Amino acid sequence: MIVRTLHQELVLHAFRILRCSFWSVPRTFFIFSLAMAVFWAFPLPLQAAGDADRIALLLSVEEYASYGKSAIETDTAKKMGTALESQGFSVDLVTNANNAVVRATLRDFAKKAEKARIAIVVLAGHGVGSGGRAYLLPSNSQIRRASDLLSRGVAVSSVAQIAGRAKHGAVFFFMTAPDISSALAGITARPSIAVSPSDNVVVVFSTSNKVPVSRVGSVSKQAATDFADAATETPLMLSTLVGAASAGDIGKVIGDVADLDLSKDPEPEAPAAAAAAEPSKEEVEARRQAEQRASEAEQRARAAEARAREAEARARLEQQRAEDARSAAAVAPEPEPTPDPPEKTEPAPAAQVDTVDSLKVVEALLGRSKKKDLQRRLSKLGFYDGPIDAVFGDLTRQGIKDYQSDTGGAATGYLTPGQIQALIEG
Repeated sequence: MIVRTLHQELVLHAFRILRCSFWSVPRTFFIFSLAMAVFWAFPLPLQAAGDADRIALLLSVEEYASYGKSAIETDTAKKMGTALESQGFSVDLVTNANNAVVRATLRDFAKKAEKARIAIVVLAGHGVGSGGRAYLLPSNSQIRRASDLLSRGVAVSSVAQIAGRAKHGAVFFFMTAPDISSALAGITARPSIAVSPSDNVVVVFSTSNKVPVSRVGSVSKQAATDFADAATETPLMLSTLVGAASAGDIGKVIGDVADLDLSKDPEPEAPAAAAAAEPSKEEVEARRQAEQRASEAEQRARAAEARAREAEARARLEQQRAEDARSAAAVAPEPEPTPDPPEKTEPAPAAQVDTVDSLKVVEALLGRSKKKDLQRRLSKLGFYDGPIDAVFGDLTRQGIKDYQSDTGGAATGYLTPGQIQALIEG
């Protein structure tokens, strides 16, 4: 930017002199020669900004004219941009912009996306849902009715279409709740998107219906911090960013998450004339074994999912039985004390159904560093044998269940605050 500004200033100054001082030939020749020397010494970049292979746009709104501040600070957005820039992305950062600036910025970004391989858009600020659509509110938005969102809000579905102009696109919305959602009819603090994005785009919300409205700001703030941290990892995988932005499984993800490496350029295509070599017996056998392992892993995952569904069904049945028993006890006139049936002496499964969603919120507020600490502790105790990556997938869930069973707790797969404290302090 400094070189470009120097060019502009010298050229403008030279043309002013050429226009106003034709009588001074030596002076005109001197300025013209100086300008040409600068052009030779500091040539302009050969590649236009719009031709970048990987591009990112960050629209962050913290300050609002009509509503309270967003919980996501501008500094967090800057950290996201710095991290993506270190991975080779061409990054545009726009903060606290009004409606006109946001729309003009998106138009410019749409042109760049047409020539890009990967286009990422990060939205941070107050957001609302209405009519099956989610909207980011610019800094000067003032919403009096739901229809105002069409002209004063930025529809996430429209942003997804812009990102979809690239070969691969992703939209991350770190959504905080303004103080207007409950006061106006047809407006909610929940994310919603009626139209699915195209196949090459994934849309990620940091919050969902699982999160109480009072905790939306804190959950989204932690997710934004985790995103900035995850964006520094190498290799940088799209799935890593999605996991961080969605706070594990408490956010909302729309679209397929491609196993895409964002931190490097695409591999060059092999020359067409080069014929593919016939694979050796060792390669064929290795490929067969890899496919077999993948098939076995998929079968194990399906079996684990089936067990989870069965456990949930049993828990619901136990809950219903417990509720029926309580209802019967309430209307019965002083029943004689009798031994409780076996299914009524263990109410833990019923409590599990009631508390899992709240435990998910607790987990979302941990942050990536504490999640890694928990994985390390579970690994040290022999309950977990997987990567230390802050991703609480099937392996981590099973490790938590084994730990909970070993310590006499309900095997929910989600740690309680007491269990988290015991693991970290232990």
